[in-house]
Order: sequence, then C-alpha cells, then structure tokens
Amino acid sequence: MRVTQIEIKKLGINGEGIGYINKKVCFVDNALPGEVVEVELDNDNPRYYKGKVKKYIKQSSYRQTTICKEDEHCLGCSLTCYKYDQQLIYKKVLLKDALRKYTKLPLKYLPIRNTIPGSKVVGYKDVVNLPVTYFQGKVRFGIYQRESKYLTLMDECVTQNPMINECLQQIEDILNDCHVRDYNEKFKKGLRFIRMRLIGNQIQILFVTGNDGIKEEAVKRISQIPNVKAIWYTINTARYQDFDLRGYTKLYGDSTFTFDCLDNTYQVSIKADYPINPIQEEVKLSMIQSMIGEGDILSLNCGIGVLELSLDNDIIAVDERKENISDANDNKELLHKNNVQFVCRNVDEAVITYCKKRSFDYMIVRGEGLSDTMIQSIILSKIKNVIIVSDHPSSLAKNLEELREYYKIKTMLPLDSYPYTAKFDTIVQLVKN
Repeated sequence: MRVTQIEIKKLGINGEGIGYINKKVCFVDNALPGEVVEVELDNDNPRYYKGKVKKYIKQSSYRQTTICKEDEHCLGCSLTCYKYDQQLIYKKVLLKDALRKYTKLPLKYLPIRNTIPGSKVVGYKDVVNLPVTYFQGKVRFGIYQRESKYLTLMDECVTQNPMINECLQQIEDILNDCHVRDYNEKFKKGLRFIRMRLIGNQIQILFVTGNDGIKEEAVKRISQIPNVKAIWYTINTARYQDFDLRGYTKLYGDSTFTFDCLDNTYQVSIKADYPINPIQEEVKLSMIQSMIGEGDILSLNCGIGVLELSLDNDIIAVDERKENISDANDNKELLHKNNVQFVCRNVDEAVITYCKKRSFDYMIVRGEGLSDTMIQSIILSKIKNVIIVSDHPSSLAKNLEELREYYKIKTMLPLDSYPYTAKFDTIVQLVKN
C-alpha cells in the first residue's frame, strides 16, 4: 500500500475529505478541510484515489471529539467529528457546488439562504429499519459495513431517539431469553428485520420474519415494554427487501397512531409514510406554508396529506402509495376538510391529466427530483408558482436548469433534516417569468 501526505481542500457529497495527488482527486474519509493528513491509498482507479488516514499532521480547528463511539467503522454518519455550525456551512456549499456544476444560473445573485439548523442535532430519528443479526452468541440489531464487514451495533446510536435505543436493548434481551434466532436463508426461518417508529410517545414495531413468524412468548413480553403500543409482523422470504409487498398481521395493540403537526391532529397507519425526523418535518412544512398564497394547488407526492390539510386552498393531492392516500382520506374526514381531493395514481400520469384539465396557481413537488414529464407539464401549463422540495442537490440543480428560461428563483432554502450526515433538504420557490 502506498502512503503519502496530502492537504484536504474541501468535503465531497458524502462528507468525505477531498485532496489531490498530482492533480488527481483523492477521497479520504474522516478528513476535514484545511487538514494535512498522511494517507494510505487503498486503490488506484484511473480517475481517482481513495485513501485512509494514517496520521493527522495538521488538524482543523473545526474538528471536535466524535459524538459516536462507532465513528471509526460505521458508514452511517460522515460528519460526527465536524462542529455543527460548520456542517451548516458545508451543506450550503454543497448546494452551490451543484448549481455551479449543472446550471448557468448567476450564482452570485441567487437568493440562497443560510442552512436552517436542525431543531434537534442528536436523538432526532424517530424511525429506524434495522437488520437482525447473530453476533457473539446473541441476537442483535446491527449493520454490517459494506467495505470492512464490520458489524455496527445500533442499539446506542446517538442520532436515534433515546426511547428507541432503550426499547431496542429491551427487545434484544427478550428475543435472546426466548431463544429467537436470526434469519436462516436455507430454512426460510427466523427474524430478518425490525422496523420501529416512535409516534408521539408511542412505539410501533414491525418484524420482518421467515415462514415461522415470531414466538408468542416474545410478543407477549415485548408488548409489556413501556410505550410499546403496537406489534406487527410480515413474512418475507424473498431475496429482495421490499417488505411492503406482503400483507401485515397485527399481533398486539393499535392499528393507527395519532400525532400533532401544524396545529392539527393526524393519524397514521402501519404501512403509511411517517418522517424520520418529525420535528424538522414540521419546520419544513411550515416553510412551504409560508410560500403559499391564494389560489388552486396541485400537490405531488403528498404522503398522508399533512401539509394539504393544513391549508384552505382548493387542492388536488396525488401520491402513488395507496396506504398514504387511504390515511390522507381518513385524516380529511377526521378534520372535516372538503377542500382537498386525494388521488392515488402514478404521479407522471396524474400531472399530465390535471395540467390539461385545469390551471393551477401553485404546484408542490416533493422527492429526489422532477421527471421529464413533470418538467414539460410545468412549462406547458404555465403554472404561476412552483415549489420543489428535494434531498438531492444534483437532481435539483438539473431541474432548475431545465426551468431556467421559464421561471425565476424567489427563494432557495437549505434545511438540515439529518444532522451529522451529508444529507439535507432544499426548498425552492419558483415564480413564472
């Protein structure tokens, strides 16, 4: 292995340090801008190097003691050594870099606001999806890291809500006391995954199992854990991991949970979407609310309708998942709202149909990016205001370039929904030229 010394110039899109060796880029994990590091190069790709830090020769003043004991091995959070205020600056820079690379927009004059910080920077994840593994003679919840095959145990993760961590530890003890095992591919038996959601102060659990399901004794004991209010399971013995394709069976507790957001109370069922960071989700939805005035709205990827049911506009709201639309209609009835029509349909098909049928004052689009169909429908329909919410800066920048001749950017707002990771949301408000 070749060892060399480089200076880190900036951070990449995954939070990795970037330096250069003879003008060829080198990606280095756990290295911050301004640091000089001695690295061991573990590959020599024709286009780039990749290296591991052997020694910090000069450390950044923005380096902090890591908040995570698994930082050396876990690939989940790349910024645990970076002071939080600098993470916010980095995410704004990432957005600017994407705009510079993929658009001809005048970057200097764009109304890009500073990144809105997370309301909680640790313990903010209220939803976890974890593999069940057998490790050192026990069933554990852990993730094997794809590069090192190191098992990261996930029952003390600092980004997960402490209530979830405590519950995971209790469930591990119960599963081992009941001699439950992890999934065996040959016999199609055992536990594969656990999905846990903290909604309000109530915990909802889904087990993904082999053909044997889960032991009744284990279910009974888990149901006695404080705050556990529902236990479900689904059998999946296929190699793929799209667990929503199979039916869910309730073993204990409530079918729906309620939560408060935007001054209303909503309910959500086991299969419908619920945000990983609900506190920051409410901040995001409040920002979108503030961008909307009078007029009709076409809302795409609406989820269970939290934003739409907080507004008084006439709205057509579309989502491809029937579980989301079912919950959205239940929430509509619960709140006695008649201004929203919820539609379960392919989003691309829906946008063509509705943009031909009527004119809208606003379109709201949430997701990684806009499809070509959405872009063309926006241009042809002459919608006055378009609000895009994206967690993928490159896709967002490409979309903005396609719309550049037709819309001007009124506001561009990066929002840190995932502290200590390289991921963030951006809300963009476009107004027709």
